[in-house]
Amino acid sequence: MSANNTIAICGAGIAGVATAYFLLKERKDCKVILIDKNQPLSFTTSKSGENFRDYWPEKNMRQFVGDSIQLMKELRAEFGDDSFEMKNSGYNFISHDADNPIFGSGNKDGSADYLEEITSAQVIQNNFPYLDKKIEKVVKIKNAGKIDVYDLGNLLLREAKKMGLVQVEGEILNMEKKDSKFKVILDSKKSIDVDKVVIATGPFLNTIAKMFGFQFPISNTLQRKFIIPDPNNIIPKNMPFTIYADTQYLDWSTEEKEFFASDKKYRWLLNKFPGGLHIKPETEGIKLGWAFQTEKSSPTWETPSFEFFPQVVLKGASRFIPELSKYENNIPTPLIEYAGYYTRTNENWPLIGNTEVDGVFVVGALAGYGTMSACAAGKLCANYILGENELPTYAKYFHPSRYENEAIRKEMSLLDSDGQL
Repeated sequence: MSANNTIAICGAGIAGVATAYFLLKERKDCKVILIDKNQPLSFTTSKSGENFRDYWPEKNMRQFVGDSIQLMKELRAEFGDDSFEMKNSGYNFISHDADNPIFGSGNKDGSADYLEEITSAQVIQNNFPYLDKKIEKVVKIKNAGKIDVYDLGNLLLREAKKMGLVQVEGEILNMEKKDSKFKVILDSKKSIDVDKVVIATGPFLNTIAKMFGFQFPISNTLQRKFIIPDPNNIIPKNMPFTIYADTQYLDWSTEEKEFFASDKKYRWLLNKFPGGLHIKPETEGIKLGWAFQTEKSSPTWETPSFEFFPQVVLKGASRFIPELSKYENNIPTPLIEYAGYYTRTNENWPLIGNTEVDGVFVVGALAGYGTMSACAAGKLCANYILGENELPTYAKYFHPSRYENEAIRKEMSLLDSDGQL
């Protein structure tokens, strides 16, 4: 890439900010412009679960996230441990069924290096006394815990600004390409001329891609969470981030079941709910989430509310932490609800690299692992932009052109777990 090239990064979430940082770290002679209608890190990034783990059942995802964790450790070594929190506080998957494979039944070569499996009822109760006594399996990820996404993102943003990053606030209305140049047209009627464009707009990836005449194979689903106080101190402050791996029917009373069955508006409450309900301690109390809304949705800037969400989640959570049933009909306040989008490909691998339009790049589709993978994602995207030839082995698996590669398509077809619940 020639000096003084101007690069527009569309989207100031953690992936866009990380891309800007690694671009400028490698090439301070290029001009990088970060464009977003909102404040940086304020949309999907602000809804992060703020966790990390180095184990994924698929080898490319495992190496990808592992590289990102190493980059974060290097940032803390360079800027100080107090630059952002990154603590090995634990990350557990639990089940009432000792035979639940958790991560699918596929090849688990090397998993013992990353995981500790506990099936002794006595050991489970000794270590996790708050769990239901019938829990039969705990899978602990050894190198996992929590990250402060705001401090991480603000560190990258602050350092990128020191290296010359330009921030522009505005909504992108259109993109025009003439020869090898691009014109970014904003809602302020102003335009910016650039040499390269990075699409890093999270759930709005296809809004920008459409301006270039193509679409990414992605979908968006809403992931809801809430935080409540814990006046009864049910959840220990040192409890690991915990994910319940089992499906379940909620334990409604006979009267409740009859009422829900009689009204189609509420009949869904009698359905089987998926695994993946998760809980972790927070300074303010307890954070809970459950992505049981699996229907695809078109992203909007204002995420819609959802009736009964906290009640449903607490009902489900009391199945594996029985004491939480005390909060079902008397939810502690203040109750803070929020929602963000999971933007993902079908196989749940990211999209990182150059697109079918010369000079246009993408970094996105990081559903459920955006914070923990942002540094590796940003660095990989920066390397594509800079024309680096030496890329990690997983790069081709995450490139948008992978769907044209027969060997990679075959590997994707054999996946029996996307690494998440």
